[in-house]
Amino acid sequence: MWSKISLTILKIIGWKTTFKPFPEPRGIIVVYPHTSNWDFPLGVLWKSAHQVEPRWVAKDSLFKPPVFGWLMRKLGGIGIKREGNLDVAQSLKKTILAEDNCWLVIAIEGTRSYKPYVHFGYYYIAKAADVPIGLARIDYETKTIGIEEYRRVKDTPEEELEQLKIDFAHHNAYAPKNVSALAIKQRRQDNT
Repeated sequence: MWSKISLTILKIIGWKTTFKPFPEPRGIIVVYPHTSNWDFPLGVLWKSAHQVEPRWVAKDSLFKPPVFGWLMRKLGGIGIKREGNLDVAQSLKKTILAEDNCWLVIAIEGTRSYKPYVHFGYYYIAKAADVPIGLARIDYETKTIGIEEYRRVKDTPEEELEQLKIDFAHHNAYAPKNVSALAIKQRRQDNT
């Protein structure tokens, strides 16, 4: 019933959905670009329409009581500290492997504002857990949302970055000026 209602709502607002079924029980769904709060309700409608229950990651402040915490967790959310590091990646790897079926949604920009880089936590999680990634599209020009392609991450972050540029070459964000650059964050050099 909810599937039909969600599909009807999406159709009424002019959106089409795509979904190639998950190839394995566990994996990561990479979302890029992510420039609007509208991405979230569209994503909730999409997952309801296709009767899938992926988990998703967001800043921990969204999970604070009393108002949104319970709702965010009910919708499959996992709160993380925004700074992100390999400890977060290890924790999320354990989350994926602990469940029989777990696809984890990660918006690699980490924010809806422009940044000169994207976060590569998904890469380290996918490598460590040996799971595939799905490429999520929320295209505001064609009004299409979904997943049509899966693959394994490349051998190095640099190779993965080049592949991401190919994967997401023709996606139209809600706010194009806010699309973060497909680049790796430069580590500070210690000059001492």
